Amino acid sequence: MANFHIDENSLMELVCATHNPDDGINFNANVVLSAIEKILNFEKATDKEATKEMLQEFDLNYRELSLKIQHICFELTFKSLSIIDGHLTTICLLSTLSAYSWEAKMVLMLAAFSICNGKLNIFSQLHYTKGLAKQLAIVMQITNSTTSNAPNPIDDLIKCAMDLTKCIVEINQSSSYSLSQSVISALPMASYWIGRSIACIVAHCACFPLINIKFQSEMNIITVEIKDILSSCYPALETKKAEESYKALKSALFHNSSNKLEVLKLVLNVIDESEISLSRRFYEAKIRLQLDTEFGLNFFDDENAKVALLLTSGLDISNERIQFLNNFYLDSMSTPFILWIPIVDDHFLWSTKQYKEFRDKMQFAMMDDPHKRIARSFTRFVKENLLPHFQIGEESILISLDQQGRIIHTNAMHMIQTWSPDYIEDRKLKVQGRNNIIPFIKKEMKERSQGLDSLIFDIDEQISLLAREVDDKIDAWTNQINNRINELREHSNMYTSERENALWKKEKDWSLRLVVGEMDNEVTSWIEKERCIFLYGGNDIKWVREFTSKVHEVTLNTESDIELIYVGKNEKVRASIDEEHPSYFLESPYHAWRFWTRLQSALLSRINYLNAANCHGDECDDEIAQGFKKLLGYECKGATMEGWTLLGKGQRVITCGQGAKMLRVINEYENWKENMSLKSFEQAFKDYYNKTLHTSCSPNSHSCCAFEYPITLKEIPKKEKCPECFHDMQKLVTFTCYHGDN
Repeated sequence: MANFHIDENSLMELVCATHNPDDGINFNANVVLSAIEKILNFEKATDKEATKEMLQEFDLNYRELSLKIQHICFELTFKSLSIIDGHLTTICLLSTLSAYSWEAKMVLMLAAFSICNGKLNIFSQLHYTKGLAKQLAIVMQITNSTTSNAPNPIDDLIKCAMDLTKCIVEINQSSSYSLSQSVISALPMASYWIGRSIACIVAHCACFPLINIKFQSEMNIITVEIKDILSSCYPALETKKAEESYKALKSALFHNSSNKLEVLKLVLNVIDESEISLSRRFYEAKIRLQLDTEFGLNFFDDENAKVALLLTSGLDISNERIQFLNNFYLDSMSTPFILWIPIVDDHFLWSTKQYKEFRDKMQFAMMDDPHKRIARSFTRFVKENLLPHFQIGEESILISLDQQGRIIHTNAMHMIQTWSPDYIEDRKLKVQGRNNIIPFIKKEMKERSQGLDSLIFDIDEQISLLAREVDDKIDAWTNQINNRINELREHSNMYTSERENALWKKEKDWSLRLVVGEMDNEVTSWIEKERCIFLYGGNDIKWVREFTSKVHEVTLNTESDIELIYVGKNEKVRASIDEEHPSYFLESPYHAWRFWTRLQSALLSRINYLNAANCHGDECDDEIAQGFKKLLGYECKGATMEGWTLLGKGQRVITCGQGAKMLRVINEYENWKENMSLKSFEQAFKDYYNKTLHTSCSPNSHSCCAFEYPITLKEIPKKEKCPECFHDMQKLVTFTCYHGDN
């Protein structure tokens, strides 16, 4: 029996002394381990023929290792029959394998043991009756019969040895992963205890009738030692797996992947897509009911299925944003399929109840309990690679993926807030229609064939035939191109950063359409009919009442086509307008949220576009960006503006300024009404406003403006000028708590 009280340091020195590795000796340890498991799997190797086939396959595939493995088999068998101390047997085995790495030693010793074990299995089934064969057959029969209904210490030890070896091999198989010091220091003793385990088992089989109790005690001790080493290596293995999972996900999202389904499986940490069940709630207009539909993750295997990931900071998503995303999803013909993925930090308390409440409101894809589904590697990816677009505690973002699962827009949220789906998807894009080209071709060909009718009597027929052929070819070509456009639209995700930049390239001027977007069909109609439109806002009810009343008075006196739209955020002011004046206003908190959130998104999208075009900071005085800033500055939380007004006609923004000066122009209507006979209402208003602006008593007579940049903006300006007086504004840093408040 072995002396288990040997000094650990001395044992380590002894084991390390057997190690003299040759880097040129290599083999595929994973493949060999797979073959070992097949041989050791008694449930599959139930007959001698199956076991023979496994042994022959092993010998055929690993012939270059066969001599070394046979050598170890001989050492194991000989020393076990001689009842040599298991410790000495192990040192002998390690010395025989001195040129191999530590993990290779473990694999080869287990390979030798599996072959010995396979042969024992054949012996027991053949019922040999002579010499060693008879004794081994008896041992196998006794072992199997006595341990069929009880824990088998041999099986337990083999399993521990295999688990430890597989763990070490898996940790060491990646060249990109550096072994931790704890694993490096554990390798010699891991090899030693693997050798001790197989030496103990073989000795146990050879001497079972005599000293079974002693060997069982030794196996229990060796099992404990191996389990201790295994428990110290598991953290390193988990770290390695996490790192490899993260790198695989990062590569798939940024570079290339087989398809988007494989990427989603990485995001959700599943091997089989059937593990995930998704659901979507939608409104069926015909029966006026909310219906639920369930589908599997393999839905995204369809080449026509486009996908975008909605990332939120935990469950921090407002009802207004849910309503907007629902509307966007329903309005779009080829929108990406939205999948909600809440990202949580380590201190977030997950609420399944709250999640289900949100799920009932959403009409896009959801999953059951995403807190348990979302891979930690994806959460890490978001935090490390999607800054500044996404931060815990900030607004939600929408990641757009292409058909290969690659990120084509790190945040399409501003894009879909700014433009309508049909404008983004450019549904009108096609080969333009034309007038009948046949008369033109006939005329051209008759001019070219003048005088030929005296020789060719059917020349007119030939010309008509040619004209029809050309017309048919043009129609066929037109249909082919339009079909290709439709096919590309169906198969491609158009919500890309390139598409967003292309949309901004079309916008050359600050316009009323950029301000109101798709706010309302009635407002759109006013713009198309070139009506004068006052957009106005403010928190002072008295000012709003006076301004509204005066504009109505001017409208009646001049019979001008003027419309008033209150777009301010103040609900009390909005209610007051509704009671006293028939002007148009944003009728609900959602519409107010939508208007101002869209303006902020449009500004941030414009800034990102300017940065991409290397036009930013003081060097770029962009009219569109300045227009957005001015409006947002009026309604910011820190602003003290009593009121503000923007006057536009059609697409043009005529003027925009603080309410006091705008009200003064309206009150002094008698002073400039005669100019309307020479100019239009809007031009006369603008001229008088500019005159009023320049004759103000003091450049600092206006109320305070304020402006907020979200922390998620890639580059925040170091200074900002006031939209009214153009002096440098004071810069403040504000921290806002987001817990429990949408």
